[in-house]
Amino acid sequence: MKRPNVVASGAVVLAALITLSTCPARAAGQLVNSWRTPDGWLTEMRVHPNGARVCSTGKAVQAPRPFGLSIVRSGTENVLLVVDEAQPPTSAGDMSFVQAGKTVGTLRTQVAGPAFASADPFSSQTPDLIAKLTTAALTIDVAGRQYQTDMAGLPDALAQLAKCEAEPK
Repeated sequence: MKRPNVVASGAVVLAALITLSTCPARAAGQLVNSWRTPDGWLTEMRVHPNGARVCSTGKAVQAPRPFGLSIVRSGTENVLLVVDEAQPPTSAGDMSFVQAGKTVGTLRTQVAGPAFASADPFSSQTPDLIAKLTTAALTIDVAGRQYQTDMAGLPDALAQLAKCEAEPK
């Protein structure tokens, strides 16, 4: 039996908000709390009408290609998203994460609106990959596209995400 995908349904909306795309506030759930890092990460806790509590942290990048990188968690579900602000994806593929010239991990993806989203929210692969990321520059390769960002502030963003998850509704 297939599990309901609470995160994936709200994750694209959250990622779009983080990357300053427009969407109806009602669809994004009610903002309960938010935190910022000095390095440009935004962490948010939202509660959706169905009661799902979703925590996300993300960073927007403008150059060389405008995109948003988001980590979204709800209970045991984890989704990593790359929202392309210039050209929404039309096909998915493996998403590889490269730091210091070394591939630190690869996730299978699916197209979710304007984003490439990790395909299995219940897999341990997504949190395992996130745990391997450092503050070094990151290159993400997916579906013939390449996204680049610095990861400054990642430890603070992950601490905020943990704080978000630990907060009561």
